[in-house]
Amino acid sequence: MLKSLHINNFAIIQHLELEFFAGLSTLTGETGAGKSIIIGAIGLVLGDRADSSLIRAGEETAEIILVIELSKNSAILDWMQEHDFSADTECILRRVMRADGKSRAYINSVPVPLKTLRELGEQIINIYGQHAHQSLMQATTQRQLLDQFAGNTNQLKTLSEYHQHWQKLTQQLQNLSENANDIASRIDLLRYQVEELDQLSLSENEFADLEKLLIRLSNAEDLKQMSSQASHQLKNDDSQDIYSQLNEVMSQIEKCAANDEELNNAQQSLLEAITLIDEAAGELSHYAEKINVDSQSLAETEERMSLIDQISRKHKISPEQITRLHSQLSQELETLTQPDYDLDVLNEECKKSEQKYIALADKISKKRIQASQKLSQQITQALSKLGMQRAKLEFTVTSQQPANNHGTDKIVINIQTNPGQKMLPLTQIASGGELSRISLAIQMIAVEHLEVPILIFDEVDSGIGGAVAEVVGRALRDIGEHKQVMCITHLAQVAASAHHHYRVNKTAESKDTSSAIEYLDSQQRVSELARMIGGVKLTENAYSHAQEMLNIFSSNEPAS
Repeated sequence: MLKSLHINNFAIIQHLELEFFAGLSTLTGETGAGKSIIIGAIGLVLGDRADSSLIRAGEETAEIILVIELSKNSAILDWMQEHDFSADTECILRRVMRADGKSRAYINSVPVPLKTLRELGEQIINIYGQHAHQSLMQATTQRQLLDQFAGNTNQLKTLSEYHQHWQKLTQQLQNLSENANDIASRIDLLRYQVEELDQLSLSENEFADLEKLLIRLSNAEDLKQMSSQASHQLKNDDSQDIYSQLNEVMSQIEKCAANDEELNNAQQSLLEAITLIDEAAGELSHYAEKINVDSQSLAETEERMSLIDQISRKHKISPEQITRLHSQLSQELETLTQPDYDLDVLNEECKKSEQKYIALADKISKKRIQASQKLSQQITQALSKLGMQRAKLEFTVTSQQPANNHGTDKIVINIQTNPGQKMLPLTQIASGGELSRISLAIQMIAVEHLEVPILIFDEVDSGIGGAVAEVVGRALRDIGEHKQVMCITHLAQVAASAHHHYRVNKTAESKDTSSAIEYLDSQQRVSELARMIGGVKLTENAYSHAQEMLNIFSSNEPAS
């Protein structure tokens, strides 16, 4: 339930702190005192679009804080835990607006997008504005009323998912049918190209290795001759080879080093050089022995490179890019040969998806038809209590095409305001007063089936009075026994029915106007009701009538 509201610098409200209680609370006051501004502030902290013009004149920011008391095992608490918000016994919603047009939203001090704030707000409070009856003229509102009463909320979410899946498959089938020839041609081309690349079977870096091999094979004779000659010069049986000459020098230095240690380094260097010459001569000899002048290998290498080059030019890529192209074409071919691109398979899946949708839509339709009879009867009875004893209201459910994510039904509210008249769609009702009472009757019945714990009515009782106003007051009080209800009203009968009563006052000075709110005790309630009954000049009769209205209700204690 709502616990408290804090408003700073919003419209004509400089600073306001309001504590809420369980049951039905009414807000009264003169026209323009700021009652609807309070409801507007609550709407903003629940995610409505901000307007910097609502910031109090001369101020840079406006701030609204709404504190909500959470009950254990509530859907709101579950939502907060699912979205990783710390939650125990309270949820604090905060909205800050700046004069530059920017605004920030917070849930339990955590900055959140406006969408998240709105998503949470929809689970907490329903606000019925002064012109709620106008939305009743919309087909969407009429359908939602019936579905809420029928308990179709969860099934409609599933139906929407079924419809989206069905439409997605239908679109895929249409696209595939329109492009079937192009896709078939593409598959044929891909199969040819992939098969050609499969046969090529080019491995990673193969072309670079072939280039090196081609150079070696092309120069094999020169390489063999050069390496053999170099090996012979370095080391052979002739004492004139480099290896023998170095050994002779080594012997001379070795003798001298015995007499002078400074030659040790030179001696060591010569020893290393002799060792390296010996190793190099061996490697060159081995290289000369293994290298072959192989014209067949040369021809095969040239042929392989020519084939690779031919395919690379065909695809207008470098040889190094062929392996990547092979992978891409193979993947595309695999995709185009999946069931999603098979007309027969996709057509069958589309039919199954349609049947699944229709089966659930039929169940929802049956529930709507059953609920429409009961809801029509209850609203008709409520209309009778509201002074429209001869009126009759009916929800009609008929099939419509095309199907949509709400099902296959067209839902219309028809009304007969007097016996002998035809049942006509609600949209054809001319009387604003009648429409206002019809809207109120529907709300009186429908709110009991809402899952949200808090309801706010902003002058929805306009256009009624007398005994009907008393009926409305009693109905709102009954709702307040199991939901928290707040109602802005100009009717003394409705205000008298409340468990709690607040009065909004506007103070106008030469340079400033402000609005404040106060909680009324029993005596103050009598005075406020007398004002609402008697107007400017209050009489003893007005006070007496006000007290009598309060006495109608056995207790003014808060609802449990």
